[in-house]
Amino acid sequence: MYRRTEVSISGERSVQTKTRNIFTLGIMAAAAATLVACGGGGDSPSPSQPSATVSGKAVDFYLSGATVTFLDCSNKTATTNATGDFTFPAGCTTSALKVTGGTDIGTNQPFTGVLQAPAVTYKEGVTPVISPLTTLVAQLGPTQAAALAAKLGLAGKDLATLDPMQDAATLRAAVVVQQLVDQVAKTLTGLATGGTLTAEAAAAAAAKAVATAVAGASGTADLASSALVTSVVSGAVQNAQSGLPANLQSNIAAVAANVAALAGPLITSQVSSVSTALDAIDLSSSPADTLSKLKASGSINAVTASAQSNTTTALVKAVTPAALNDASNASKLAALGDAVSAGNTTEIQQAASNLSGAVDSTAINNVANAVKLTNYVLLSNLTINGQAYPITDTISVTGGTLSSIKVALTQNGDAFNGGPSQVRAGLSYTYGGNQVDVIIENVTLTFNGTQLANAVVPANTSYSFRISGNQSAAMTLTNGVADNLFDSANGGALNLPFTVFLGKLKSAGSLSQAQVDALTPKSVSTFPVTLALSGIGGKAVKLGALVDGNVENVKTATVKTDAAKVTGEGFKTTVTLNP
Repeated sequence: MYRRTEVSISGERSVQTKTRNIFTLGIMAAAAATLVACGGGGDSPSPSQPSATVSGKAVDFYLSGATVTFLDCSNKTATTNATGDFTFPAGCTTSALKVTGGTDIGTNQPFTGVLQAPAVTYKEGVTPVISPLTTLVAQLGPTQAAALAAKLGLAGKDLATLDPMQDAATLRAAVVVQQLVDQVAKTLTGLATGGTLTAEAAAAAAAKAVATAVAGASGTADLASSALVTSVVSGAVQNAQSGLPANLQSNIAAVAANVAALAGPLITSQVSSVSTALDAIDLSSSPADTLSKLKASGSINAVTASAQSNTTTALVKAVTPAALNDASNASKLAALGDAVSAGNTTEIQQAASNLSGAVDSTAINNVANAVKLTNYVLLSNLTINGQAYPITDTISVTGGTLSSIKVALTQNGDAFNGGPSQVRAGLSYTYGGNQVDVIIENVTLTFNGTQLANAVVPANTSYSFRISGNQSAAMTLTNGVADNLFDSANGGALNLPFTVFLGKLKSAGSLSQAQVDALTPKSVSTFPVTLALSGIGGKAVKLGALVDGNVENVKTATVKTDAAKVTGEGFKTTVTLNP
């Protein structure tokens, strides 16, 4: 008589063999004797708790020294190393995860948020990732992971295992999502003063609102759009309703709409800056090199500024609960939010006054002081074809041909923190089906008091160029002698001569005169122009713009060539050139 015995090897394959009963009993007896002789048999892992070693990663940028909590394994914890790595506790390979604390190695700031990953079964050799993107998945459930990825422009990518530091688009999405969640959570923290809402509950309410807005977007979600941000803030307030003070709960729809109107402009500005700063990331040979280049280009500065900002917390605390309950205040609160976002202290006070005592004067003064520019370079105006124009989103000029733009500069306080007044400059414009990008690695500015007295590109400075579109060229050149970029217009200006820059490519043999002519803007035409300035080595340099006689914040801008990238503050405008 025979019977079949099935032996499982590594849980993946089986071998069927026929043995006689007497032989089987003999083997069993021998095995038992061996176990007794070796003292074994008492420490084997149970089938429900495999002994596999599973490692994971915690990523915003990598989180160092963060605490990972294994929610389904008796809340056991692990601590991440300098590159976000952690190891699952023995016997725990299936658990929902939570990450708190530690330091973001990208910004070198304490990580104050909460990352989550839903409960899935992890396997040896597969590294699970906890990131802002898995936090969104945790809010809606693992079955929504693919749909969320598609809405974020990451179709086909596995958010549960893809390390954002190894994929440029995923890294940008992860960091932008986290800054959006973080700023909305800070808003809830200010709103919940006197309530029971915890920091972790605020983060969860914000993450759920972001996940819901992304999932409901038509096409790819624009995380920096004012419409999406407004929707997220409103949704987060309603998600957090039970933790808010009682006087904000009964009319939650009006409160949510008013808080969105108030905080939305500032959050939109911050998230937009981060999104712009992380546009066109070039991955290097290692995550460390990628991060180093992002820092050198100035791209990390906007992320750091957002992470450090608690302005939304202070802003919502400055407005009385009664005002937040009054639906008729929405437009006035939006005006206050716009003024705070712009950093326009005059308009902040005017908007607060228009709310007729609904704003605490001391609190709003503190907000105004927090956003007021100090130690900055002021962009006063632009001179084009001999005529001065204010810096606005659109400029209509005359003159037939545009060969240069002159930017009037003054220094207020110490914009360079005691160091040399040197900047990296990026200029970009699109004309005639071509995009022209120019980066100058060192423009040395000299100020006489507040006025610009000189602007020089020292000898042996690199210029990098990229022309794409109908024409194509890419080159890095070094100037043999210093180039003068100073102009006396409007008390001292940085001159950006399009035709001189293009002439360098002509002299190098990369462009013909006909091609230079084709790339020189002529009337009648409309084309975008971007200027980005950052400090040498990625140092932040604050800029302001003169708008209707008041100083306001400028936008984050990025210019990129094949060889270099400049991310800093500057302007983006659309020029219409008339005869």
